[in-house]
Amino acid sequence: MRLPRLQPKRLLLCGLSVLGMVLSCPDFDHFWLGFVMWIPYFAAIEDQSPRHAFLYGWLVGILTVFWGFFWMGQLLVKFADFSQLAATPLTLLFALWHGLLWGLSAWILTHVRRRTTLPLWLVAPAVWVAVEATLPNIFPIYMAHAWCWQPLLIQTAELGGVTMVSGIMVATNAALWLLLQARARRRPDAPALARRDVIAAACLLIGNPAYGALRLSQVHADMDAAPTVRFGVVQGNMSIRQMAHPEWRRWIFNNQQEMTASLAAQGAEVALWGETAYPNPRTFTRDRTADLPPGHPWKVRQGFDIPVIFGAVTRDVQGGSPYPFNSAILLDGEGNIAGRYDKVYRLMFGEYAPLVDPQWYLQQVPSASHIAQGAGPGVLELGPWRLGPFICYEDILPRYVRQTAAQEVNAFVNLTNDAWFGKTDEPGQHLGLAVFRAVEHRKPMVRAVNTGVSVYIDPTGAAHQRTRVTDPDVDGPQPADGFVVDVPMMDPQHRTPYGLTGELFDGVCLAFVVWLWTRRRRDVAAAA
Repeated sequence: MRLPRLQPKRLLLCGLSVLGMVLSCPDFDHFWLGFVMWIPYFAAIEDQSPRHAFLYGWLVGILTVFWGFFWMGQLLVKFADFSQLAATPLTLLFALWHGLLWGLSAWILTHVRRRTTLPLWLVAPAVWVAVEATLPNIFPIYMAHAWCWQPLLIQTAELGGVTMVSGIMVATNAALWLLLQARARRRPDAPALARRDVIAAACLLIGNPAYGALRLSQVHADMDAAPTVRFGVVQGNMSIRQMAHPEWRRWIFNNQQEMTASLAAQGAEVALWGETAYPNPRTFTRDRTADLPPGHPWKVRQGFDIPVIFGAVTRDVQGGSPYPFNSAILLDGEGNIAGRYDKVYRLMFGEYAPLVDPQWYLQQVPSASHIAQGAGPGVLELGPWRLGPFICYEDILPRYVRQTAAQEVNAFVNLTNDAWFGKTDEPGQHLGLAVFRAVEHRKPMVRAVNTGVSVYIDPTGAAHQRTRVTDPDVDGPQPADGFVVDVPMMDPQHRTPYGLTGELFDGVCLAFVVWLWTRRRRDVAAAA
């Protein structure tokens, strides 16, 4: 089977789109590219057959994902002891799959444009959202990511979720592309087309930030009126290799305790440690009801007396699961275990291997683990306050976070370990995706990440107190870091439109695309 011949000019346009899509996202952060980076993509697939459009779109996706997710190679080198030479093809395989998001969108868009006279700024975002919301993935990819540090531009996430922000971005680019196209071609019908497209572009460029400004003012007023809890966030700065050696575990543990005591002296009312930050995987069994007794070397609350939420490996010693759980434990002011949450969404191939025997997989990849799956969304009750906990990348899963928000929580807490990735773009990308959960539900999120980025995200999506990213495996031992922040306890019963309707916006976009697909060309000709 011969591949269609690709045109150099269109390949160049694909390259320009890739540049925009990568450089707009963390950690490059040129957000303004989000207004123009789709224009070369639309130009590359314009007037092409669906087959050609798919190839151009897929190329954009492959290169964007391969470059943007190049940190996967670092993960494979650290995690599975791969050489960089062996890790690169696997990163490319990952890019080939996730690049289909761009390729399938181009293919579908080319098909449906032959069946409708509706403008591109209406059709293209619907197609993109439909594919973005339905294509299976290992790590979620949302192009709204480009605007993650711009609260003014992402407030519509409360209406339709992160995909609505992506849709608005695509629609804006499509309207601008039509204006450029009409000006370049100077067709007889260009003025009529341009008027409609000018109105659309103006509404998108002005209306989206105007809505953002209105909601920012309103949400800030709600935050000011809410009672607060002063969190002390502890970043232990421990590496994967350090945690594997008993001689380092004691040093890491003491560092976190000393930082917690310092934050308590600054007025912290509760401390938050990172994922598996408690460095003794044998101590907190699942039948334990309180902290260890005074004098025990692994007692958590030493040097401070405030409640603490910390990540730990917990094991069932009474004949339950043969595999441990990745847990978040809440010790109250008396040292009793007031709550425990077990991670539900485990990292594929890192914390479980699908479709194979776990023991066989662990023999093949000694650095991997297999943890038991938690029962479902949970709540940690801190006095009168209800906290929605997430471990690791659960904070970037919109549907799961929505289930937790439905448990009537005041705030979210996230315990994460991004030490596998070192000083790559992954910690910033992870944080950038988590930002949208706060906007979608108008709940603050407090994140403790073992090597950064630890942060407080307020209900508008603004990130505060961002810590540095460390890599002790490269830079040597690092002291613990931390900060104190007042976190508003938002109304637990408040539900945003997205919180109430969930994936309704995605479903509407998908139904709209299916309807367009089923139209016959003669129906379009009759409508014209």
